[in-house]
Amino acid sequence: MVTKINYNQMVKTIVAEDSLQDKLTSLAKNGAFQIGLLIGQCSPEKDFIAHLAPTPTIDEGDLSSEEDEAVPKSDQIRSKAPDSIAKIVDAVLAQHTRQVVRMLPGGLDIIGIYVVTPQSDFSSSANQSKLRSILGAVHRTASKILLGTVESTAEKCILHVCTQTLKIVCKSQDVSTTAPSIMSTVDLKFQRGGVRWQQLSYKYNINLNFWLPKDKSTQSLYKMVLTYIKPWADSVSSSLILIDSELPDDSDLLDPDAEEKPTKKKGGRGVMELTPPKVFNVEILDSCVPSTNSDGKLESSGSLRLIGALAGLAFVHSKATVGEARAAVLVDLVRSVVSRWEMHCDSLIEEPPSHLIGPIIHEPPRRVFLEGGGLPVSLCDYLFPGDTSADACQSAQELLGVKVRDEHVDDTLETFKEVETIEDVVPGEEEIHEHGSTIRSGPASCPIAYVMLAVAVGIVGLGLSYVTLQGDKMVT
Repeated sequence: MVTKINYNQMVKTIVAEDSLQDKLTSLAKNGAFQIGLLIGQCSPEKDFIAHLAPTPTIDEGDLSSEEDEAVPKSDQIRSKAPDSIAKIVDAVLAQHTRQVVRMLPGGLDIIGIYVVTPQSDFSSSANQSKLRSILGAVHRTASKILLGTVESTAEKCILHVCTQTLKIVCKSQDVSTTAPSIMSTVDLKFQRGGVRWQQLSYKYNINLNFWLPKDKSTQSLYKMVLTYIKPWADSVSSSLILIDSELPDDSDLLDPDAEEKPTKKKGGRGVMELTPPKVFNVEILDSCVPSTNSDGKLESSGSLRLIGALAGLAFVHSKATVGEARAAVLVDLVRSVVSRWEMHCDSLIEEPPSHLIGPIIHEPPRRVFLEGGGLPVSLCDYLFPGDTSADACQSAQELLGVKVRDEHVDDTLETFKEVETIEDVVPGEEEIHEHGSTIRSGPASCPIAYVMLAVAVGIVGLGLSYVTLQGDKMVT
Protein backbone atom coordinates (compact mmCIF):
# COMPACT_ATOMS: atom_id res chain seq x y z
CA MET A 1 0.00 0.00 0.00
CA VAL A 2 1.28 3.46 -0.91
CA THR A 3 0.04 6.49 0.98
CA LYS A 4 -0.04 9.45 -1.37
CA ILE A 5 0.56 12.91 0.00
CA ASN A 6 0.47 15.32 -2.90
CA TYR A 7 -0.55 18.90 -2.30
CA ASN A 8 -0.78 20.82 -5.55
CA GLN A 9 -2.17 24.33 -5.59
CA MET A 10 -2.34 27.12 -8.14
CA VAL A 11 -0.53 29.46 -5.76
CA LYS A 12 1.29 27.89 -2.85
CA THR A 13 1.04 29.68 0.48
CA ILE A 14 3.74 29.22 3.10
CA VAL A 15 3.42 30.46 6.68
CA ALA A 16 6.41 31.05 8.96
CA GLU A 17 6.96 32.54 12.39
CA ASP A 18 8.10 36.17 12.11
CA SER A 19 11.21 35.39 14.17
CA LEU A 20 12.46 33.48 11.13
CA GLN A 21 12.12 36.66 9.08
CA ASP A 22 14.33 38.44 11.60
CA LYS A 23 16.86 35.61 11.38
CA LEU A 24 16.96 35.72 7.58
CA THR A 25 17.35 39.48 7.57
CA SER A 26 20.22 39.20 10.04
CA LEU A 27 21.94 36.65 7.78
CA ALA A 28 21.54 38.96 4.79
CA LYS A 29 23.02 41.91 6.69
CA ASN A 30 26.00 39.78 7.61
CA GLY A 31 26.67 39.42 3.89
CA ALA A 32 28.09 35.89 4.02
CA PHE A 33 26.86 33.20 1.64
CA GLN A 34 24.77 30.50 3.31
CA ILE A 35 22.64 27.59 2.19
CA GLY A 36 20.48 25.34 4.31
CA LEU A 37 17.36 23.22 4.59
CA LEU A 38 13.79 24.38 5.17
CA ILE A 39 12.15 22.15 7.76
CA GLY A 40 8.38 22.26 7.90
CA GLN A 41 5.14 20.61 6.94
CA CYS A 42 2.94 20.46 3.84
CA SER A 43 -0.85 20.51 3.98
CA PRO A 44 -3.64 20.81 1.40
CA GLU A 45 -4.27 24.50 2.13
CA LYS A 46 -0.85 25.86 3.05
CA ASP A 47 2.67 24.83 4.02
CA PHE A 48 4.51 25.74 7.20
CA ILE A 49 8.16 26.51 7.88
CA ALA A 50 9.21 25.50 11.38
CA HIS A 51 12.99 25.88 11.23
CA LEU A 52 16.01 26.85 9.12
CA ALA A 53 18.88 24.34 9.29
CA PRO A 54 22.16 25.73 7.89
CA THR A 55 24.22 23.15 6.01
CA PRO A 56 27.58 22.61 7.73
CA THR A 57 30.92 22.46 5.93
CA ILE A 58 31.51 19.14 4.22
CA ASP A 59 32.95 16.28 6.23
CA GLU A 60 34.08 13.54 3.87
CA GLY A 61 33.95 10.92 6.58
CA ASP A 62 30.20 11.37 6.96
CA LEU A 63 29.40 10.87 3.27
CA SER A 64 27.86 7.60 2.16
CA SER A 65 29.70 5.73 -0.59
CA GLU A 66 27.20 6.96 -3.18
CA GLU A 67 27.51 10.56 -2.01
CA ASP A 68 31.30 10.40 -1.88
CA GLU A 69 31.46 9.27 -5.51
CA ALA A 70 29.36 12.28 -6.50
CA VAL A 71 31.67 14.81 -4.83
CA PRO A 72 34.17 16.47 -7.21
CA LYS A 73 37.79 15.76 -6.38
CA SER A 74 38.70 19.44 -6.22
CA ASP A 75 40.60 20.10 -3.00
CA GLN A 76 39.27 23.65 -3.00
CA ILE A 77 35.66 22.49 -2.83
CA ARG A 78 36.45 19.83 -0.26
CA SER A 79 38.33 22.11 2.10
CA LYS A 80 36.19 25.25 2.02
CA ALA A 81 32.57 26.18 2.55
CA PRO A 82 30.93 27.37 -0.71
CA ASP A 83 30.82 31.10 -1.31
CA SER A 84 28.39 31.01 -4.23
CA ILE A 85 25.71 28.77 -5.72
CA ALA A 86 28.15 27.44 -8.33
CA LYS A 87 30.42 26.10 -5.56
CA ILE A 88 27.68 24.05 -3.88
CA VAL A 89 28.13 20.28 -4.10
CA ASP A 90 24.84 18.39 -4.46
CA ALA A 91 26.17 15.47 -2.42
CA VAL A 92 26.85 17.73 0.55
CA LEU A 93 23.20 18.80 0.66
CA ALA A 94 22.19 15.16 0.24
CA GLN A 95 24.45 14.21 3.17
CA HIS A 96 22.92 16.93 5.32
CA THR A 97 19.42 15.84 4.31
CA ARG A 98 20.15 12.21 5.19
CA GLN A 99 21.33 13.19 8.67
CA VAL A 100 18.59 15.73 9.38
CA VAL A 101 15.69 13.50 8.29
CA ARG A 102 16.65 11.00 10.99
CA MET A 103 16.22 13.72 13.61
CA LEU A 104 12.74 14.79 12.51
CA PRO A 105 9.56 13.46 14.13
CA GLY A 106 6.72 12.34 11.92
CA GLY A 107 4.87 15.15 10.16
CA LEU A 108 7.97 17.27 9.74
CA ASP A 109 9.95 17.04 6.53
CA ILE A 110 12.43 18.96 4.41
CA ILE A 111 10.16 21.11 2.25
CA GLY A 112 12.94 22.92 0.40
CA ILE A 113 16.14 24.93 0.75
CA TYR A 114 17.08 28.50 1.51
CA VAL A 115 20.02 30.44 0.13
CA VAL A 116 21.52 33.77 1.23
CA THR A 117 23.35 35.33 -1.70
CA PRO A 118 23.34 38.41 -3.97
CA GLN A 119 20.57 38.69 -6.56
CA SER A 120 23.00 38.29 -9.46
CA ASP A 121 24.20 34.96 -8.09
CA PHE A 122 20.65 33.71 -7.62
CA SER A 123 19.22 34.88 -10.95
CA SER A 124 21.71 33.45 -13.45
CA SER A 125 20.29 30.64 -15.57
CA ALA A 126 23.17 28.31 -14.72
CA ASN A 127 22.64 28.78 -11.01
CA GLN A 128 18.87 28.36 -11.34
CA SER A 129 19.55 25.00 -12.97
CA LYS A 130 22.00 24.19 -10.20
CA LEU A 131 19.39 24.91 -7.53
CA ARG A 132 16.86 22.66 -9.27
CA SER A 133 19.47 19.89 -9.27
CA ILE A 134 20.08 20.41 -5.55
CA LEU A 135 16.35 20.30 -4.81
CA GLY A 136 16.08 17.04 -6.71
CA ALA A 137 18.92 15.50 -4.70
CA VAL A 138 17.35 16.66 -1.44
CA HIS A 139 13.94 15.26 -2.41
CA ARG A 140 15.31 11.87 -3.47
CA THR A 141 17.39 11.52 -0.31
CA ALA A 142 14.53 12.47 2.03
CA SER A 143 12.14 10.09 0.26
CA LYS A 144 14.54 7.13 0.15
CA ILE A 145 14.29 6.42 3.87
CA LEU A 146 10.53 5.75 3.53
CA LEU A 147 11.13 2.79 1.18
CA GLY A 148 8.42 3.92 -1.23
CA THR A 149 5.62 3.58 1.33
CA VAL A 150 4.81 7.29 1.15
CA GLU A 151 4.69 9.36 -2.01
CA SER A 152 5.49 12.83 -0.72
CA THR A 153 5.00 15.96 -2.74
CA ALA A 154 7.69 16.64 -5.32
CA GLU A 155 7.01 20.37 -5.16
CA LYS A 156 9.83 21.91 -3.15
CA CYS A 157 10.57 25.50 -2.19
CA ILE A 158 13.56 27.75 -2.73
CA LEU A 159 13.73 30.71 -0.37
CA HIS A 160 16.16 33.41 -1.47
CA VAL A 161 17.45 36.21 0.76
CA CYS A 162 19.32 38.94 -1.10
CA THR A 163 22.39 40.22 0.72
CA GLN A 164 22.10 43.59 -1.06
CA THR A 165 18.41 44.52 -0.80
CA LEU A 166 17.56 42.24 2.17
CA LYS A 167 14.50 41.16 0.17
CA ILE A 168 13.10 37.69 0.87
CA VAL A 169 11.49 35.82 -2.04
CA CYS A 170 10.17 32.28 -2.12
CA LYS A 171 9.56 30.15 -5.21
CA SER A 172 8.49 26.55 -5.75
CA GLN A 173 9.78 23.93 -8.15
CA ASP A 174 8.36 20.53 -9.06
CA VAL A 175 11.39 18.24 -9.06
CA SER A 176 9.68 15.21 -10.61
CA THR A 177 11.31 14.03 -13.84
CA THR A 178 8.31 14.88 -16.02
CA ALA A 179 7.71 18.37 -14.63
CA PRO A 180 8.81 21.50 -16.53
CA SER A 181 11.81 23.34 -15.09
CA ILE A 182 9.81 26.44 -14.25
CA MET A 183 9.79 28.04 -10.82
CA SER A 184 6.44 29.29 -9.52
CA THR A 185 5.88 32.22 -7.20
CA VAL A 186 4.98 31.43 -3.61
CA ASP A 187 2.93 33.60 -1.24
CA LEU A 188 5.24 33.74 1.79
CA LYS A 189 3.66 35.06 4.98
CA PHE A 190 5.47 35.78 8.23
CA GLN A 191 3.15 36.00 11.21
CA ARG A 192 3.41 35.96 14.96
CA GLY A 193 2.85 32.49 16.28
CA GLY A 194 3.23 30.81 12.91
CA VAL A 195 1.27 27.65 13.67
CA ARG A 196 0.03 25.84 16.71
CA TRP A 197 1.16 22.22 16.65
CA GLN A 198 -0.56 19.06 17.82
CA GLN A 199 1.45 16.11 19.09
CA LEU A 200 0.79 12.41 18.53
CA SER A 201 2.59 9.96 20.82
CA TYR A 202 2.71 6.21 20.29
CA LYS A 203 4.41 2.99 21.24
CA TYR A 204 4.90 0.15 18.78
CA ASN A 205 5.99 -3.44 19.33
CA ILE A 206 7.99 -4.60 16.34
CA ASN A 207 8.60 -8.27 15.58
CA LEU A 208 10.40 -9.06 12.31
CA ASN A 209 12.15 -12.30 11.45
CA PHE A 210 14.29 -12.67 8.31
CA TRP A 211 16.44 -15.44 6.88
CA LEU A 212 19.45 -14.39 4.89
CA PRO A 213 19.80 -16.50 1.73
CA LYS A 214 23.17 -17.90 0.79
CA ASP A 215 22.74 -17.13 -2.93
CA LYS A 216 22.61 -13.41 -2.16
CA SER A 217 25.65 -13.34 0.10
CA THR A 218 27.46 -11.00 -2.31
CA GLN A 219 24.81 -8.34 -1.70
CA SER A 220 25.49 -6.00 1.20
CA LEU A 221 23.71 -6.84 4.44
CA TYR A 222 22.34 -3.29 4.50
CA LYS A 223 20.59 -3.56 1.12
CA MET A 224 19.47 -7.13 1.68
CA VAL A 225 17.71 -6.39 4.95
CA LEU A 226 16.05 -3.28 3.52
CA THR A 227 14.40 -5.50 0.90
CA TYR A 228 12.98 -7.55 3.78
CA ILE A 229 11.92 -4.52 5.83
CA LYS A 230 9.97 -3.02 2.91
CA PRO A 231 7.13 -5.61 2.93
CA TRP A 232 6.63 -4.86 6.63
CA ALA A 233 6.62 -1.12 5.89
CA ASP A 234 4.03 -1.67 3.15
CA SER A 235 1.81 -3.77 5.41
CA VAL A 236 2.00 -1.43 8.39
CA SER A 237 0.72 1.37 6.14
CA SER A 238 -2.66 -0.38 6.08
CA SER A 239 -2.87 -0.74 9.87
CA LEU A 240 -5.74 0.58 11.91
CA ILE A 241 -4.68 3.63 13.89
CA LEU A 242 -6.66 4.58 16.96
CA ILE A 243 -6.47 8.12 18.30
CA ASP A 244 -7.27 8.42 21.99
CA SER A 245 -8.80 4.92 21.74
CA GLU A 246 -11.23 6.01 19.02
CA LEU A 247 -11.40 5.39 15.26
CA PRO A 248 -12.49 8.68 13.67
CA ASP A 249 -12.84 9.14 9.92
CA ASP A 250 -9.82 10.36 7.98
CA SER A 251 -11.76 13.44 6.87
CA ASP A 252 -12.51 14.54 10.45
CA LEU A 253 -10.44 17.30 12.04
CA LEU A 254 -7.99 15.93 14.59
CA ASP A 255 -9.06 18.67 17.01
CA PRO A 256 -12.23 20.52 15.92
CA ASP A 257 -11.74 23.04 18.75
CA ALA A 258 -8.14 23.93 17.91
CA GLU A 259 -7.28 27.58 17.45
CA GLU A 260 -5.57 28.74 14.29
CA LYS A 261 -2.75 30.46 16.15
CA PRO A 262 -1.03 30.17 19.54
CA THR A 263 -2.01 32.46 22.37
CA LYS A 264 -0.21 35.79 22.10
CA LYS A 265 1.25 38.07 24.70
CA LYS A 266 1.03 41.79 24.38
CA GLY A 267 4.32 43.39 23.61
CA GLY A 268 6.87 43.90 20.89
CA ARG A 269 7.36 41.82 17.81
CA GLY A 270 8.39 38.24 18.43
CA VAL A 271 7.32 38.22 22.11
CA MET A 272 5.22 35.08 22.29
CA GLU A 273 3.84 32.70 24.86
CA LEU A 274 4.55 29.33 23.32
CA THR A 275 1.58 27.08 24.01
CA PRO A 276 2.56 23.42 24.47
CA PRO A 277 1.15 21.16 21.76
CA LYS A 278 -2.02 19.28 22.55
CA VAL A 279 -1.11 15.61 22.97
CA PHE A 280 -3.02 12.71 21.42
CA ASN A 281 -2.27 9.08 22.28
CA VAL A 282 -2.05 6.76 19.29
CA GLU A 283 -2.32 2.99 18.98
CA ILE A 284 -1.14 1.19 15.83
CA LEU A 285 -3.07 -2.04 15.29
CA ASP A 286 -1.39 -4.23 12.70
CA SER A 287 -1.69 -7.94 11.89
CA CYS A 288 0.48 -8.88 14.91
CA VAL A 289 2.07 -11.61 12.74
CA PRO A 290 5.89 -11.51 12.80
CA SER A 291 7.20 -10.75 9.34
CA THR A 292 9.26 -13.55 7.85
CA ASN A 293 10.68 -14.43 4.46
CA SER A 294 10.91 -18.18 5.18
CA ASP A 295 8.60 -19.12 2.33
CA GLY A 296 9.35 -22.55 0.89
CA LYS A 297 12.90 -23.91 0.87
CA LEU A 298 15.84 -21.62 1.28
CA GLU A 299 19.53 -22.30 1.71
CA SER A 300 20.41 -19.80 4.39
CA SER A 301 23.63 -18.26 5.66
CA GLY A 302 22.12 -16.57 8.69
CA SER A 303 19.03 -15.11 10.29
CA LEU A 304 18.01 -11.75 11.62
CA ARG A 305 15.29 -11.00 14.11
CA LEU A 306 14.10 -7.58 15.15
CA ILE A 307 11.97 -7.44 18.27
CA GLY A 308 11.42 -4.42 20.46
CA ALA A 309 9.16 -1.73 21.82
CA LEU A 310 9.66 1.56 19.98
CA ALA A 311 8.66 5.05 21.06
CA GLY A 312 7.52 7.62 18.52
CA LEU A 313 6.27 11.16 18.05
CA ALA A 314 4.55 13.04 15.25
CA PHE A 315 3.39 16.64 14.90
CA VAL A 316 0.67 18.15 12.72
CA HIS A 317 -0.69 21.67 12.30
CA SER A 318 -3.74 22.91 14.19
CA LYS A 319 -6.25 22.28 11.40
CA ALA A 320 -4.92 18.87 10.37
CA THR A 321 -7.33 16.07 9.57
CA VAL A 322 -7.24 12.63 11.12
CA GLY A 323 -5.88 11.32 7.82
CA GLU A 324 -2.94 13.72 7.96
CA ALA A 325 -2.27 12.70 11.56
CA ARG A 326 -2.27 9.00 10.72
CA ALA A 327 0.05 9.54 7.77
CA ALA A 328 2.47 11.47 10.02
CA VAL A 329 2.55 8.61 12.55
CA LEU A 330 3.28 6.02 9.85
CA VAL A 331 6.07 8.16 8.41
CA ASP A 332 7.63 8.42 11.86
CA LEU A 333 7.48 4.66 12.44
CA VAL A 334 9.06 3.70 9.12
CA ARG A 335 11.73 6.40 9.45
CA SER A 336 12.59 5.21 12.93
CA VAL A 337 13.09 1.57 11.94
CA VAL A 338 15.07 2.33 8.76
CA SER A 339 17.19 4.97 10.52
CA ARG A 340 18.28 2.48 13.18
CA TRP A 341 19.24 -0.08 10.56
CA GLU A 342 21.19 2.48 8.51
CA MET A 343 23.06 3.74 11.56
CA HIS A 344 23.79 0.22 12.75
CA CYS A 345 25.26 -0.74 9.36
CA ASP A 346 27.34 2.46 9.35
CA SER A 347 28.74 1.46 12.74
CA LEU A 348 29.86 -1.91 11.38
CA ILE A 349 32.10 -0.45 8.69
CA GLU A 350 35.12 -0.47 11.02
CA GLU A 351 34.15 -3.77 12.66
CA PRO A 352 37.06 -6.28 12.45
CA PRO A 353 36.36 -9.77 11.06
CA SER A 354 35.13 -12.25 13.61
CA HIS A 355 35.81 -15.98 13.77
CA LEU A 356 33.71 -16.57 16.87
CA ILE A 357 31.06 -19.26 17.01
CA GLY A 358 27.50 -18.34 17.92
CA PRO A 359 25.85 -14.95 18.17
CA ILE A 360 27.98 -11.83 18.38
CA ILE A 361 26.00 -9.15 20.19
CA HIS A 362 25.72 -5.60 18.89
CA GLU A 363 23.46 -2.86 20.13
CA PRO A 364 21.97 -0.48 17.56
CA PRO A 365 21.02 2.99 18.77
CA ARG A 366 18.02 3.83 20.90
CA ARG A 367 15.84 6.84 20.31
CA VAL A 368 15.86 9.97 22.47
CA PHE A 369 13.77 13.11 22.18
CA LEU A 370 14.94 16.73 22.37
CA GLU A 371 12.86 19.70 23.44
CA GLY A 372 13.54 23.41 23.58
CA GLY A 373 16.06 25.28 21.52
CA GLY A 374 13.39 27.81 20.60
CA LEU A 375 11.42 25.26 18.57
CA PRO A 376 7.69 24.63 19.11
CA VAL A 377 8.13 20.92 18.34
CA SER A 378 10.43 18.16 19.59
CA LEU A 379 13.31 16.64 17.67
CA CYS A 380 14.83 13.19 18.05
CA ASP A 381 18.21 11.51 17.87
CA TYR A 382 19.66 8.03 18.26
CA LEU A 383 22.33 7.14 20.80
CA PHE A 384 24.59 4.10 20.80
CA PRO A 385 25.71 2.52 24.08
CA GLY A 386 28.24 4.85 25.64
CA ASP A 387 26.73 7.95 24.07
CA THR A 388 25.21 10.57 26.37
CA SER A 389 22.61 13.29 26.10
CA ALA A 390 25.48 15.71 25.41
CA ASP A 391 26.09 13.86 22.12
CA ALA A 392 22.46 14.44 21.12
CA CYS A 393 22.80 18.14 21.97
CA GLN A 394 25.96 18.34 19.84
CA SER A 395 24.19 16.72 16.88
CA ALA A 396 21.33 19.19 17.17
CA GLN A 397 23.79 22.08 17.19
CA GLU A 398 25.88 20.85 14.26
CA LEU A 399 23.12 19.57 11.97
CA LEU A 400 20.20 21.85 12.84
CA GLY A 401 21.77 24.89 14.44
CA VAL A 402 19.64 24.32 17.55
CA LYS A 403 20.98 24.74 21.06
CA VAL A 404 19.44 22.16 23.40
CA ARG A 405 20.46 21.71 27.03
CA ASP A 406 21.17 18.27 28.49
CA GLU A 407 18.18 18.45 30.81
CA HIS A 408 15.88 18.83 27.80
CA VAL A 409 16.89 15.45 26.35
CA ASP A 410 14.41 12.71 27.26
CA ASP A 411 16.28 9.39 27.15
CA THR A 412 13.82 7.42 29.29
CA LEU A 413 11.34 6.18 26.68
CA GLU A 414 13.63 3.53 25.20
CA THR A 415 16.18 1.46 27.10
CA PHE A 416 18.62 -1.33 26.25
CA LYS A 417 17.85 -4.88 27.28
CA GLU A 418 20.34 -6.72 29.47
CA VAL A 419 22.76 -8.77 27.37
CA GLU A 420 22.25 -11.87 29.53
CA THR A 421 18.53 -11.81 28.79
CA ILE A 422 19.16 -11.51 25.06
CA GLU A 423 21.49 -14.50 25.04
CA ASP A 424 18.81 -16.63 26.68
CA VAL A 425 16.57 -16.41 23.60
CA VAL A 426 19.16 -16.68 20.81
CA PRO A 427 18.59 -20.00 18.98
CA GLY A 428 21.34 -22.59 19.09
CA GLU A 429 21.72 -26.21 17.97
CA GLU A 430 18.05 -27.11 17.94
CA GLU A 431 14.95 -27.21 15.82
CA ILE A 432 12.88 -24.03 15.89
CA HIS A 433 9.20 -24.30 14.96
CA GLU A 434 7.79 -21.14 13.45
CA HIS A 435 4.41 -20.76 11.69
CA GLY A 436 4.29 -24.43 10.84
CA SER A 437 7.85 -24.49 9.47
CA THR A 438 10.83 -26.36 10.86
CA ILE A 439 14.20 -24.63 10.74
CA ARG A 440 17.22 -26.84 11.31
CA SER A 441 20.21 -24.92 12.51
CA GLY A 442 23.72 -25.59 13.69
CA PRO A 443 26.72 -23.48 14.77
CA ALA A 444 29.48 -22.28 12.47
CA SER A 445 31.96 -19.47 12.24
CA CYS A 446 30.51 -16.02 11.48
CA PRO A 447 31.41 -14.38 8.16
CA ILE A 448 32.03 -10.65 8.41
CA ALA A 449 29.35 -10.04 5.77
CA TYR A 450 26.74 -11.22 8.28
CA VAL A 451 28.00 -9.98 11.59
CA MET A 452 25.59 -10.89 14.38
CA LEU A 453 23.20 -8.40 15.83
CA ALA A 454 21.55 -8.64 19.22
CA VAL A 455 19.74 -5.62 20.47
CA ALA A 456 17.20 -4.57 22.99
CA VAL A 457 15.59 -1.25 22.33
CA GLY A 458 12.44 -0.94 24.35
CA ILE A 459 10.10 1.20 26.29
CA VAL A 460 10.18 -0.68 29.57
CA GLY A 461 13.37 -2.53 28.89
CA LEU A 462 11.54 -5.14 26.83
CA GLY A 463 12.60 -6.18 23.37
CA LEU A 464 15.57 -7.42 21.41
CA SER A 465 16.87 -7.85 17.91
CA TYR A 466 19.41 -10.34 16.73
CA VAL A 467 21.08 -11.89 13.73
CA THR A 468 21.95 -15.55 14.24
CA LEU A 469 24.73 -16.55 11.88
CA GLN A 470 25.19 -20.22 11.71
CA GLY A 471 26.15 -22.78 9.12
CA ASP A 472 24.27 -23.44 5.90
CA LYS A 473 20.76 -24.65 6.67
CA MET A 474 17.48 -25.42 4.96
CA VAL A 475 14.31 -23.54 5.76
CA THR A 476 11.27 -25.62 4.91
